[in-house]
Amino acid sequence: MTMIQPSAPPADLSAELRLREYLALVREMSLQRRPAELLNSYRSRARFVVNYEHAVSFSRRNVRDGAVKITRSTRWAELIDPWAEPDRIPTIESPLVLRLMTAGVPVRFDSSEIPADDAVSEHISGMAYYAGVPIFYSGEPLYMLIAMREHEPFTADELATLTLTANLVGTATAQLMLSRELELAYAALDREVRIVGEIQRDLLPQKLPEIPGVTVATHYETSASAGGDYYDFFPRPDGTWGIMIADVSGHGPPAAVVMAMMHAILHAPHYCAAGGCGPAGVLRLLNERLYETMQLRNFVTAFYGVLDPRTRTIHYAMAGHDPPRVVRAPDRRVEGMPMTDGLPLAIISEPELAEQTIELRPGDRVLLYTDGITETFNRGGSIYGLERLDESLRQCACGAQGIVDRVLADIRSFAEGLPPRDDRTLVAIAFE
Repeated sequence: MTMIQPSAPPADLSAELRLREYLALVREMSLQRRPAELLNSYRSRARFVVNYEHAVSFSRRNVRDGAVKITRSTRWAELIDPWAEPDRIPTIESPLVLRLMTAGVPVRFDSSEIPADDAVSEHISGMAYYAGVPIFYSGEPLYMLIAMREHEPFTADELATLTLTANLVGTATAQLMLSRELELAYAALDREVRIVGEIQRDLLPQKLPEIPGVTVATHYETSASAGGDYYDFFPRPDGTWGIMIADVSGHGPPAAVVMAMMHAILHAPHYCAAGGCGPAGVLRLLNERLYETMQLRNFVTAFYGVLDPRTRTIHYAMAGHDPPRVVRAPDRRVEGMPMTDGLPLAIISEPELAEQTIELRPGDRVLLYTDGITETFNRGGSIYGLERLDESLRQCACGAQGIVDRVLADIRSFAEGLPPRDDRTLVAIAFE
């Protein structure tokens, strides 16, 4: 890193020139994103604030008792970044610097007051006049700047100006350090969340079910790196298929964890989703496990149906979930599956869940979806809604994948480029 040495101010240091240089300084400092560069910017114009020939900065933060760190010096041949290269920062034992720092007041002194046997003498000797100003952190004088010059003592006004500016720059530096730490923390958190999202996607079906006379297409999209939507398929011994779609309240990792819990419950050995239970029974057992664990921190809307390809029926139950849409052939009339009673899961310990059966015909289509589809907003604040979804389905004389593609294209056009506020999941089923 390049060392920027302070130089003597111009002979005509008018108020107009000082104001212009101050403005350039604060503008340049506002552009910096690294503490070391911010201090470098300040030092480049420090002569317009208080003129000095050399300066040394000290810190007693996170240092053993009796010691101080020398964090910066204009006498170094190479500027060391104390945040990026902490191992290169020298530590000394200096009673003089410690006494000045712990006093917490600005002070002027001259070379005669520096003990020859004090370790700091080799770092600040060679000048005649000195100004030491404390720099506070959380109310404690943990840092100090010692400015030096050869031919003229520091005035009381200069000492006051140096105290103010050094502390303002110190506060700005601390804020940059905090901002940088937050950036690193957020980056680490984002990496972790992305990993959660990748694991979550691995829990979803890796291939679509092969069902005689039926084709299936899906879409899964989270509003963040991880989400709470869930869909799944369960082959049953009698040739029927269990189909699940669910939506965990909330977003991000907490919802993703609940989604993973649901997957673990539903895929446990001998769990009734794979056979032996009706749709309401599946949702009751899922509710029992979630209610015991979640205790009202989240709730889950869910649809579980058993598709029988031989009879073209879906026997189903709903727990607070939006009813799937049914597109009837040949006129493409759209209707919702008849509602069944049922609160979302994990709200009460023993919900009442009813079952229904719907009959399908060749050419009929069924679309299961989460509310992130219908609750898509555009830039004008309008909501996509159920009517637009139904119209999109009416306009699509296509198979399962065509339905998914059509709905996605429609909501993205409606959203006018806005990112989704909620997770979006689609499961389309076409009866040939």
